Amino acid sequence: MTEDDSFYVGYHPVAPATVAAAVRRTVLGLALIVLGSAAVFALAQRRADIGVFEYGHPRSLHGQIREFPYPSLLVPQTASEGQTRYARYLLVAEGKHGAEALVAGLDRQWADVEGTRIARPEREMLEVSAGGVSVAPGSGDVSLPIADLGQQTLTGEVVDSKCWLGVMKPATGTVHRGCASRCLSGGIPPILMTTDSTGSTQHYLLTDADGNAAPRYFAGLVGQRLTLVGLVRREGDLLVMRVLRSEIGWP
Repeated sequence: MTEDDSFYVGYHPVAPATVAAAVRRTVLGLALIVLGSAAVFALAQRRADIGVFEYGHPRSLHGQIREFPYPSLLVPQTASEGQTRYARYLLVAEGKHGAEALVAGLDRQWADVEGTRIARPEREMLEVSAGGVSVAPGSGDVSLPIADLGQQTLTGEVVDSKCWLGVMKPATGTVHRGCASRCLSGGIPPILMTTDSTGSTQHYLLTDADGNAAPRYFAGLVGQRLTLVGLVRREGDLLVMRVLRSEIGWP
């Protein structure tokens, strides 16, 4: 063997030039592969849901309670033209529980409600604090514009409104199916989320065929693509669907 041989014994302090150059190229190549793979993986991920959960920052809202089909609070807001409009906050209890017990017997009563805001740009919710509902003077009964939109066939995914609006990320798909099922079984209002060809989403509050709350029925339909057939009605800023039948896995 000569001094120029590239044979290298690991315990020697300096590797031959040819071995050192090969190692450097290999390490650099592996580093580029790792960085490139990480970049591709990051770009392939879905963006985090835009919902917010203002945990630790409770607020108090004044409005009229609607007990049916699911508890909600109509909060008056003055529009630019001076007319009073109402923002609807769906109401839930802490944890995986609906707010039925918190507002029982208070339908169309005005109240101050304290809780934590959960929201997306298109819908807001309030997780009501324990003892957070107190009857208060109001300004008469609220009359919302109502429009019957007829029978429709809609394809999408049933989600539990609390997680979807901001408590959990992700809040859709099979990965969230167990959590969503437990939430709906506890009385959280179910929502059908649809997406059109442009990526725009629309959501519908779901009831049974008679317009009654039925979260436990929809608990068995979460986390999968399905088609619902039902009567759609717009109540103020809220779309409500009375579900007549469902088809699992409909294309």
